[in-house]
Amino acid sequence: MSAFSFRTSLLCALSVSTLSHGLAWAQEEEALKMEQVIVSSSRSAVPVSQMGDAISILDAAEIELQQLATLDEALERIPGVAITRSGGVGQNTQVRMRGFTTKHVLVLIDGVKVNNPSEADNQFGIDHLFLDNVERVEVLRGPQSGVYGADAVAGVINVITKRPNGPLEVRGSAMVGDNSTYELTAGAQQGNDTYGVSGSLSYYDTAGISLSSRPPGNVERDGYENFTAQLRGEVRPTTNTELSAWVRYTDAMNEIDANYLPANNPLGLPAYLFQDSEGQNESQQLFGAVKGVWKTFDGKLDHTAQVSIVDLQDVYTAPGTEQESEGRTVEGIYYATWRPAERMTFVGGAEYRDEQAVFEQPVGAGYALIDDGISNTAAFAEVNFEVLKGLFLSGAARYDDNEKFGGEFTHRLTAAYNLPDAFDLPGIDTKLRASYGEGAEAPGLRQLLGSSATYEGNPDLQPESSWMADIGIDQRLESGLAGWSVTYFDGVADDGIFSIFNPLTGKSSPQNIQSPVDMSGVELDLRVSPASWIDLRGAYTYLDVSQRSVGTQLFGRPKHEASAAVTVRPMSKLALTVDGYWRDEFFSDYPSSYVMPGYSLYSVSAVWDVTDRVSLAAKIHNITDKFYEEKLGDSTYGRTAQLRLSVRY
Repeated sequence: MSAFSFRTSLLCALSVSTLSHGLAWAQEEEALKMEQVIVSSSRSAVPVSQMGDAISILDAAEIELQQLATLDEALERIPGVAITRSGGVGQNTQVRMRGFTTKHVLVLIDGVKVNNPSEADNQFGIDHLFLDNVERVEVLRGPQSGVYGADAVAGVINVITKRPNGPLEVRGSAMVGDNSTYELTAGAQQGNDTYGVSGSLSYYDTAGISLSSRPPGNVERDGYENFTAQLRGEVRPTTNTELSAWVRYTDAMNEIDANYLPANNPLGLPAYLFQDSEGQNESQQLFGAVKGVWKTFDGKLDHTAQVSIVDLQDVYTAPGTEQESEGRTVEGIYYATWRPAERMTFVGGAEYRDEQAVFEQPVGAGYALIDDGISNTAAFAEVNFEVLKGLFLSGAARYDDNEKFGGEFTHRLTAAYNLPDAFDLPGIDTKLRASYGEGAEAPGLRQLLGSSATYEGNPDLQPESSWMADIGIDQRLESGLAGWSVTYFDGVADDGIFSIFNPLTGKSSPQNIQSPVDMSGVELDLRVSPASWIDLRGAYTYLDVSQRSVGTQLFGRPKHEASAAVTVRPMSKLALTVDGYWRDEFFSDYPSSYVMPGYSLYSVSAVWDVTDRVSLAAKIHNITDKFYEEKLGDSTYGRTAQLRLSVRY
């Protein structure tokens, strides 16, 4: 896509955005009036009006209206976030935030860290996370290491699942779509002031599309299966005590094209293209946590303790080879929350985290055995308070003692100022905000120890360091009919770890690169609901990220990215949504000098409430049947359709 056509598409999208605004976020006029509480910005819940961070929220109603199935689909609607998929549903997916790589983004499920220590970049496989049991997704942008530690250098993605609340409710759905795709979901929940129980099951199966987008590898489909179950229980034996436990299990299998073309193939095709070959990857993910909260001194002092375990296993098989990996994390945390005054909160606590990684190759040769671990002990403190009427300041400091790299101090500062009526425009609420944070990311176990005959670990690696600052303005109409935000950010990442190829030895090895990476950009978020029957949401990101020694935009990061969605309700029980996504040209992951063309995608969906308990939903994705690639040589979906029946009792 040319720069002109991209800007034209973007201008059209934002022009529509200024007239109407999207999604279920504003299904009713009251939606924009409610004070939302964010649980990922601090160890204690913080109202949006008191936050100095840049945050975006996608809730279950929006997910339903756009018929979003997976977490990566939801994240594409968030400013500051770029997604790169290696094929269809279930294939490897990269999440980049404000120019940072996947390893710098912390993923939480119900507040539990789920990043994988057995992966070279510590990434969590969001490609297996479906949204059927998700209540909302909070995306916190900017360094959060002062609160959460090393993995939160770029920001935090917190996936919050449905909690038991109210009388017994049973729900289920069945979906059928192109590419022989089927999905079944079921769930139930019940809760009151003393207890709550909920559970969910889902099964997804598709013949899929070929992982390869081009000949000769795109001659057959690569399928995918996913089974996920979750169970949660809560009990409140007294008004001051709450105990909760939850467990989540996922078993997934995706077929892949296992081999690239040889460098000197007889067809003279590029070596970055796949050849058709049988391979598959089986993944098992187990998450669990037990949490207790004890309130004392009439709610002024709370004690919270949690123990969690995350076990992520992968088995990769292809002709003549088999590789097995396992990443296991056990974490214990305690913190106290003290509220000496109405708008003043202090938090202090400690955390212990033990990460173990195993990587082995029972069949085949050339890969090194890894069986090692790293432990980390941390102490942290936070303060949130109102200095003057409408002016809120917060600070977070954390000290991490890493078993292999010693101590590291990180911090975060934020400010939020809600303008008084005397200085604000009539009928508009305005909040000015700013934040600054520093982060540190230790090398992963596979980077330290290596895992292949052609990939050598480097035990001399040092932690990466970074800082980022942002300023922004959030405004909303007091009528609740519109809201928008603008954020400017700027930061630097230093001592970045990159894989360097040595042509003399034929091996690659990770190295700390002394040339810093500069990151800056602008994020826009807009929501408008001028009437009860129409809503619109729009988002735009401008990103400038480059390594000083090179000067060009880093791969996989478009300079311009935008999305917009319009929902209309011609009848009270029918909602029609049109959404679009636009991406500017960008450099491919490999070869990183190849310029990938920009593209535009459009989808339509409809949700019809047949009765109070039965609904039908339909979606057509990529209605123009656009051919595009997010990664050179990897396939994406053309035009596809799906139909879903949902029941609730």
